[in-house]
Amino acid sequence: MKKQSLNERIIKLGKSPKKLLCVVKKILSVLKNIWNNPAFKPKVARTLNEGMYQSTVIVLLIQVALKNLPIGDSFFISTSGKQSVTSTNRKGEGRGRRPDIMFLGNYLETTFELLYVECSRLFCSSQKKADDEIKLWREVNDGLYWIRQSFNQGKEQFGIVGVQVVGNILYLNILVQDKVNVHRYYHLQSVEIPVQFSDEIVVSKFIETLLVLRNILITNLSLLYYALAAISEWQKEDFSNIDTD
Repeated sequence: MKKQSLNERIIKLGKSPKKLLCVVKKILSVLKNIWNNPAFKPKVARTLNEGMYQSTVIVLLIQVALKNLPIGDSFFISTSGKQSVTSTNRKGEGRGRRPDIMFLGNYLETTFELLYVECSRLFCSSQKKADDEIKLWREVNDGLYWIRQSFNQGKEQFGIVGVQVVGNILYLNILVQDKVNVHRYYHLQSVEIPVQFSDEIVVSKFIETLLVLRNILITNLSLLYYALAAISEWQKEDFSNIDTD
């Protein structure tokens, strides 16, 4: 039997109903734990700081949404306020932005950042929302610029994902480059994060949004691996054609 490439396994994973059902069950399990957590009762939740909200809700939900991707340790979720490599590349060492959360990894000795998340407290001010929106826009721009410097992917195929969490609302966005090289920032969905026990419609829409996020990243990983594999083959061919006489 022919061995599947990493690219083929990623594509197959994105179309697997069993895998998606498993992801949905894990998301529901995390939500159940959140609902049972007294820290998220209405009276107490107002006092939670940003870090607590990120670590006990947002990060856990993103982790389960991206569970079982066939990428080993090459890509991972960073939650330590790590300086963005793509931002550092444009702004200079020590001046790079620090997203709250990133989905990033190394492939063929190159670092790629595919997802940026900016998160507020559960109760968010309008100024914080505006500041995070601008910061996120700059982060995804840096990410897309870095991708374009690394390889020439097809127009409007590859997008950098930006997620903004404003209180209990999650905004899912994507930045792509169109056919005339203009960056286009699209707002895909906004949904309520059910941090307290919610009705079926709210929970279903939230899970659907996480699955959309998952599928976008699966598509991006597939495009990334395919493009870099092609570049690697071209380099091998160029090397093999060098005249050593």
